[in-house]
Amino acid sequence: MKHVLIVGAGFAGIKLARELDRDHRFHITLISDRRSFEYHAALYRSVTGRSHLEVEVPLVDIFAGSRVEVVYDQVKKIDAKNQTVTCQSKERYHYDELVLALGSVTAYFGIAGLPEFSYGMKSIAEAAELKQHLHAELTAGHKPDGHYVVVGGGPTGVELAGELVSYLKQLRQNHNIRKPFTVDLVEAAPRILPALPERFGQMIHYRLEKLGVRVYTGVAVKGETASELKLPDGNIDTHTVIWTAGMTNNPLFADHPKLFKLAKGQKVEVDEHLSAAPHVWVAGDSASTQHAGWAQTALYDGRYLAEVMRSLEDGLPLPTYAPKAPVGAIPVGPHWCAVNTPRGTQLFGRIGWWGRRWVDFKLFWGLLPARLAWRAWIMGTRQEESCPHCRH
Repeated sequence: MKHVLIVGAGFAGIKLARELDRDHRFHITLISDRRSFEYHAALYRSVTGRSHLEVEVPLVDIFAGSRVEVVYDQVKKIDAKNQTVTCQSKERYHYDELVLALGSVTAYFGIAGLPEFSYGMKSIAEAAELKQHLHAELTAGHKPDGHYVVVGGGPTGVELAGELVSYLKQLRQNHNIRKPFTVDLVEAAPRILPALPERFGQMIHYRLEKLGVRVYTGVAVKGETASELKLPDGNIDTHTVIWTAGMTNNPLFADHPKLFKLAKGQKVEVDEHLSAAPHVWVAGDSASTQHAGWAQTALYDGRYLAEVMRSLEDGLPLPTYAPKAPVGAIPVGPHWCAVNTPRGTQLFGRIGWWGRRWVDFKLFWGLLPARLAWRAWIMGTRQEESCPHCRH
């Protein structure tokens, strides 16, 4: 059997593994440095009281009863000549075909203080740390923050800022804290959501302001200390800065400059079949493709590479890589969402919210076994409060 080695357990890696699992000509090994699939697009809901079961699905459940060999480790070295990878554990794995679907990591652009003092939103662990902080300042006798600052006007920052207002109001009501607070959204670009149509971003901007979020555009963060965020024209007193502004490719690619050619954002240049080098393929957020960065694209990449692997075995021409433009669905506060379709149709409000829930369902259904897909989607509508002082 041909050995396909997949590194990364996001949308692209899991989809590819599950597709090839149906074909007994392939032996599949999936290497992941995390034990669960993490749905990053919904992490903001986990922070603000929704069930963690929507954003965290154990790999052991996903691949129960399958032929996929799951290895919990981290790849550190790729030897393309001998077709092997070496992991942090010093274990070495040979491959016939190597697929790298590693996703992105947080980048701080060298801004002083951010790594030490800001909270991240790139993993379940970071989301859990932020949620614990929000509760601890209200229950451990600390003086509650007057300013909560979200840095980054992309989808993650916008979604989190919109949800934080109502969540913090509820927390403070539960603890009978009447001190006023603000949620600020800081974006260095001239407008929020610069990658999406301008009118679409403007409607979301208006919605944020209606919820009470103070939006600052054209403002670049200069630094952070334990008690303030430094901006060009003054500072904000805060102990809660949430950094969503910077992402870069996994450092594994930059560690192999002779193997990978990097483009903007350190993404890997690939050919028309997602190949970066002989027997080495790159998928999902890691690849420099037109619609990289969206879960819908990563899911397509996994399905597409399964077709490539089967075509190679059958001796057939490789299929054309042609992902569809993704549907942009940006929730802003409870039960309100802005949806932008590839054809230009835009929906706002509750109908947009159900549009987002439909996108989530399609993603889960396309990736996970049926019972897990249904459970993850249902859990996205349920409240789960981890603070015992907030229970009634």
